[in-house]
Amino acid sequence: MALIQCSDCHTDVSDAAAACPRCGAPLPVTLKQGQEQCPWCMSVVDAQASICPGCRARKGYATNAYGVMGKGSVIAFGLVLPLVITAVFPPAGLLLVPVALFCAWRLKRGPVWYQTTRVGG
Repeated sequence: MALIQCSDCHTDVSDAAAACPRCGAPLPVTLKQGQEQCPWCMSVVDAQASICPGCRARKGYATNAYGVMGKGSVIAFGLVLPLVITAVFPPAGLLLVPVALFCAWRLKRGPVWYQTTRVGG
């Protein structure tokens, strides 16, 4: 067994351990094909999953006041709507160009995990 370094306290820990014995932080595990690890709770989940069973984090392309947005929502509200507003109200629509650029970048990059529950609250 090899030693890896805890990302929280930088202690050397066995790669077979599930958590750091010093600080208790969960440690990364070796993943099989089609699996990924939740960055919030370190649970192993299916790569196609959209909700982590360990901490209920959600995978998506962006967030807003209502939660995590899927691909369709980002396209509709981040690309199409700003383009329509720009076509109808050109001066005001120019303010939405950064939103459209961000949404295009997020769509190109792919979905990421968002923590949806507040820690300690």
